[in-house]
Amino acid sequence: MTQLIQTTSLMGFYDLVNQLNGDADTLLRRFDIEPDKVKALEGVLPYRSTVRLIENTARLLSCADFGLRLARRQDLRALGSLGTEALNASTVGEALETISHNLYQYTGGFQISFDRDDRTGHGCLLFDTNNGCPLPPQSAEWIMGLTQRAMTMLSNARSAPVAVWRSCDVPLHNSYHDFFTAPVIFSRLRDALILSAEQLDRKVVPGVKPGCPGAPRPGDATEATPQQETMDLKHQVEQLIYHLLPVQRCNLQEVANQLGLHKRTLQRRLAEHDIIFEELLDDIRRAHAETYLAEPNIPMIQIAAQLGYREQSSFNRACRRWYGITPLKRRRQLLKKEAGAAPQQAETEADT
Repeated sequence: MTQLIQTTSLMGFYDLVNQLNGDADTLLRRFDIEPDKVKALEGVLPYRSTVRLIENTARLLSCADFGLRLARRQDLRALGSLGTEALNASTVGEALETISHNLYQYTGGFQISFDRDDRTGHGCLLFDTNNGCPLPPQSAEWIMGLTQRAMTMLSNARSAPVAVWRSCDVPLHNSYHDFFTAPVIFSRLRDALILSAEQLDRKVVPGVKPGCPGAPRPGDATEATPQQETMDLKHQVEQLIYHLLPVQRCNLQEVANQLGLHKRTLQRRLAEHDIIFEELLDDIRRAHAETYLAEPNIPMIQIAAQLGYREQSSFNRACRRWYGITPLKRRRQLLKKEAGAAPQQAETEADT
């Protein structure tokens, strides 16, 4: 079964690789990841390819703390729709429970378990693969680091864990204390963040927003041409659609709320550039449906949920409108097309 992960997981990848004098495009293509997809932070990526990219980039660029450096360049947007869901929690502890419970919306490649001691109130976040084995070292430190940053952003306060557990026997680098400002214990059976009751009970700050990668917020004082304004607004709306679809809260009102605009104001600004929200939403759903349907092992009910449909019947009707056939028949078409393209690609490579 092909496991996926949201493309937002590679937020900051280009910036970090460039700083390390690497070639991000070459690295991405080496692991069968489309550079344009990562630049736009859209859709999903094969989980195994993403993990291989992170692990091997650290090795190829001789950057032993690559995972933590990547996490340092990320914020709640890197968690995709989970970041939006976490913001609806009352406390940091509730936000972590939400992330743990709904992680399948973000990736099926690993799991985060959240346990809390009823007596002390302390909590333990465990990070491992779906079969209970430790994650690859750089990938483990990336998701642990991103989770640490998410806690800080949710409460708008420095949130150092009580302790950090690492499954590796020896330190990979000397950046742990600078990042976590907490004791790091090695040779543990599992990777974990140990959190205090005080941290978990902190209130999530109202009004914190995950934001939109690569786009200025409304009201920024920068000069922009009409064409740039159109692209900026469209990009912001698209990014919010990507985040809100899996949590089934994607509508004009919610997008306007996230942008700090009145619903009619957003509608008018989009109309000024011949953009209709419902059509943009439908186009994104259709494009994502193609990606998901091309993966043979993703259940239809999961695809429907990822596209923001509460009922699979709604997804079925959308497919008939888009393709004139059912989702299952469209999947068969895509898999047949992919199977036919593979021998042709092999012949081309043999001739070169």
